Amino acid sequence: MEYGSDLISLLTGLFYLIASHRLIGLSFRTRRHPELWLGCFFGASGLWYVVYNTPYLFGLDELPALVGATVEWIYALGAIGYLLFIRIVFRPDAAWSAALVFIGVAFLLIGVTGANLSGHFSISLASPWFLMEWIGYTIPSFWMCAEGFRAHVLAGRRARIGLCPAIVANRYLLFAAFALLQILGSFTELLWASQLGSYSALEALVFHLLTGTEIVSIALLWLAVFPPTRYREWVARRAESS
Repeated sequence: MEYGSDLISLLTGLFYLIASHRLIGLSFRTRRHPELWLGCFFGASGLWYVVYNTPYLFGLDELPALVGATVEWIYALGAIGYLLFIRIVFRPDAAWSAALVFIGVAFLLIGVTGANLSGHFSISLASPWFLMEWIGYTIPSFWMCAEGFRAHVLAGRRARIGLCPAIVANRYLLFAAFALLQILGSFTELLWASQLGSYSALEALVFHLLTGTEIVSIALLWLAVFPPTRYREWVARRAESS
């Protein structure tokens, strides 16, 4: 079961890297920043998944400490990009959104710095650095989920009277659902952190939840970033009939 979970995680990372390439390329063509920040987030996330899961998948030793620390820093910087993306797209002028970005960045940087100084990145509720990192990673997921569902409702109303493409309203929904799965994954990680050690029913639940969220996340991201023509047509027909 662990082998299958590692394989799914590796494939998830590879797909994130593909999505990152698509978004960053779009940013360079359009000279817009939101796609760049989102692409950086998926690129950092994809790199984290690939680097961390490859050794376990092929039965290799754990990563050298320097490599692990570097990847953690890259992942944290990607999460900062995610925070900037959400603010630019949804709340560019709100003072509270700038404060929320600052809080998220502070948790991320303090958590990663503390883990580096302690010399151990432990997934444990006893580690204050893990908990600070966890909060920093989870803030953008909650924020994206709330903003995405709100934007979907507002854009859906406009789409029904022809003022907004239906696929745009649908994309908000897909990213909100993606963020909801990230929240589920974050709390599943807390379950994992609460009981490390021998194999147990709890660990089996964690593996199943993480694998399930990763599979569905890939599907949602595929529809959001690489929507097939038939899917676009289905969304348009559904909007016209509503």
